[in-house]
Order: sequence, then C-alpha cells, then structure tokens
Amino acid sequence: MRSQITRQLRRLHSYRASDPVDEDLRGWNYHTPPVKPRSYLSLSIGDVAYRYCETKRDVYLRKVIKVKGEQTPLLSLGQQVHEIIASSSRDISRLLAQGLPPYEVLEVVGRRRYGNCSSPYCEKVKKAFSFFLLSDASDSSEFIPMISEFRVDGSPLGLSRWLSADAVAQLSMVVEIKVGNPQDFHRLALSGYALALESALELPIDFGALIYVNGLNNRFPDIRTEVYYISTDLRKEFLDARDEVIEMVIEEKDPGLSSSCSTGCPFYSYCKK
Repeated sequence: MRSQITRQLRRLHSYRASDPVDEDLRGWNYHTPPVKPRSYLSLSIGDVAYRYCETKRDVYLRKVIKVKGEQTPLLSLGQQVHEIIASSSRDISRLLAQGLPPYEVLEVVGRRRYGNCSSPYCEKVKKAFSFFLLSDASDSSEFIPMISEFRVDGSPLGLSRWLSADAVAQLSMVVEIKVGNPQDFHRLALSGYALALESALELPIDFGALIYVNGLNNRFPDIRTEVYYISTDLRKEFLDARDEVIEMVIEEKDPGLSSSCSTGCPFYSYCKK
C-alpha cells in the first residue's frame, strides 16, 4: 500500500501547488457560505455523494416519505467486508506496535475470524487485504498506520453527527473502502469526509484514497488504490450536491424514477410497484 499511495501522491503534490485549495472552502468555515448549509438535515455522506440512483429518489424516499429500504444481499456483503477490513486493520496496527514482524502478523491475523460472514470470499478478502497493508513493510516502522472507523461530527455542515470514515491515515488523508466497481461519484465522498474532518479537527485534509475490493466472481479478490487531491472544484461539487439534496428534501420534490434501476437498490421493489 505504501508504494501505491506514495507513487500517486508525488504526482498530486504538483497539482496542489499549481491549484491550491480556496481557503473559503475549508471545512472550518462552516459558519459562512458556501460551506454553511441552508438547513441542517443530518444527511449522510451517501445521501449527498452517491449516484447509484441517478435521480436521487432513494434519498427522497428515505428522508421525505420515510420508506425503509430492504437489506439486499449486495449491501449485506459490503457491510461484512467493511467489518472484516476494519477489524483486521486494527489488529495489524496493534500487533506491529507490539513489535511483531510483518510475516508473523500475517500468520496471526490469518488464523482469526472476523465478523459473521461464512462465505469463502470473506476469508479471501481478509488475507488479501492483510497482505495489501503489509506488502511494502519490511519492518513495523514502514507501516502506514490507519485509524479505522474514524468518527466525526458532520452537523456543522448539515451532515450527520455520526459520520464514520472508513479510515484516516496519519490525520492527513481520508480513506474510503468500496466493494465493487469504481464510480466517479466516489470522489465526492472523500470530499465530504475531508470537509467534515476539517470542521472538527481544524487541520487541512487535502488528499483522499479510495481502496477498491473487487473480484467477487474471481478466485482471489483484487485490491487497488486510487488517490485524489481534494481540490477546490471537488469541494464545490460536493457542496453543490449537498445543497441540491437539501432543496429536494425541504421542498419535498419527488425527482422521479431513474432511467435504469439496479435490482441491488434497497428501494427497487418500492419503485417498481
């Protein structure tokens, strides 16, 4: 992981130098527009950033009509994978701090079972992610520590008080883990968490990493990382999306059905009635 992130960060440092973040768009400016929201609706990062439903009718149903979505197999698998990754990451950090060399850490974590997933795929994810975290570390000093399930209060930005970033690395980079294929809107989630962290910590968060866990139908999961500079434009895009959702909820405007509904959507059955 270290080499992947370091290699991509070198390229992004030059982007930041040539296009610095507009200081008015730091999260700690939550008391003034455009960071200050029109209303405080306790939105999740997903409510704002995700476009699995193109029209965002899923947010309308959940926040306005108060429909409770179904727990689909895909959602369950994603939650189980997140639990495995969070638990194994915490164990890896703790074992390295105790002085165990990486190869022994792999052995210890490999024997442990996390979560309640009995699928062989979950066991493969644990092994693949553990190797991914430790692949560049010849000793514990080379490991990049991550704080898993980092809780942050997003209410100053009109977001939930109980936001949880998948991880924060060295209090300078937000990390999100996704199960499935890359989507452009995943970058917006990084921007939202960065703004929330800045409002809480009063520290600049200029970079974010997306770790993709794919390979559900493969023999072994494929894990790769994409690192992004959380630029002025990306921050504006998130805040604009937030304000659009706030307007939709306040005015109770049904945005209509998406042109292509996924059967994995928790509101699929409701919308297809």
